[in-house]
Amino acid sequence: MQKLTILTLVVVLAASKFVDTHASLAQIDSDPFGNVVLSAIKAHIQAQTPANEVNMLLNGVAAGLQQDQNDHDHAFELDTTTNNRIVEDLEKEILYHQNQITSNTQLRDDTIEALAVSEEDIRVTIQDIATNESTYAREEATRNQQHETFVAKVAAIDDVIDAIDEAAKLIQHLSLGASFVQVKSKYETIHKRLTDNTSHSQLLQPVVAALTELATHGVNQKALTKIAQLLSEIRQQLVSEKAAKTDVEERQAAHWAEFSAHLSNEHTRLVERKAQLEVQIQEQKDTIEDAQSWIEFHTLELENSEERLAGQQAWYAVQSEIYETQTAERAAQNEIVDRLQEHISEKLSTTAQFISKRN
Repeated sequence: MQKLTILTLVVVLAASKFVDTHASLAQIDSDPFGNVVLSAIKAHIQAQTPANEVNMLLNGVAAGLQQDQNDHDHAFELDTTTNNRIVEDLEKEILYHQNQITSNTQLRDDTIEALAVSEEDIRVTIQDIATNESTYAREEATRNQQHETFVAKVAAIDDVIDAIDEAAKLIQHLSLGASFVQVKSKYETIHKRLTDNTSHSQLLQPVVAALTELATHGVNQKALTKIAQLLSEIRQQLVSEKAAKTDVEERQAAHWAEFSAHLSNEHTRLVERKAQLEVQIQEQKDTIEDAQSWIEFHTLELENSEERLAGQQAWYAVQSEIYETQTAERAAQNEIVDRLQEHISEKLSTTAQFISKRN
């Protein structure tokens, strides 16, 4: 934005030959640098300094600007020389690291190719070990799940059998002459327990319905006998179900014991084979690892050198922009000095009048 303002001012000043002196001086006064110079000229005029001294003042300002530009040119030349040397060194570093990466990559790839025959066995063996371990883990998880399911289902069966036994005791009490009021609390507990059961709801539905009818229509021996028979039949089914599940569990446990022993023996054999193969190929693997280590090292160094090169180039771009901006600023300031010298030389009275009226 500042550079654009300066360039605009240069254009305006260049065209000021076609506007009146006051307008031209007003434009100069609006510029910070022009304002400072006009203030200095005003001080000389107020002190009634001869015109040649005012010209000397402007000549001194112009000389100072030229000296500043010369110094800036010299400093920028040094920056350019230093930048070119640093860039050249960094480019050499980058080339060196690239060559090292290439040579070590070739060494690694050649060694891998030479190792391929002996390494094929160990890759297969490692894969077999992984498959063995995966199979063991999967089958063990399956077996554990089977056992957990068995335990949960047997527990559910035992819970139902316990509820059935409690119901049988209740029916027996009623059969022996206990009134429904006496066992109502117990009845409600048993009825809720059987009703809330989700694992054997279909099996328990007839006895739940019979108990509900018993509470609704009253206790009679026929109903009690029917419920007792239902409870006995359901209990028999539950005991049979538990026995069947126990038989399955025992067969599954025996199968797992045999299969897990086989998997363990196979795992031992594969691990021993892997160890033997590792001894055979260790030297070649060390070569590959060393080469890979160097590749990684030089890759990091290459990235570092490239980052430093990018940083250096960014720094030089900033210095170049600063140089161009300040050079443009000085060109605009020189134009201001030239215009003031022209006004003082050709229109001294008008210029002095304008300056004297400045705040």
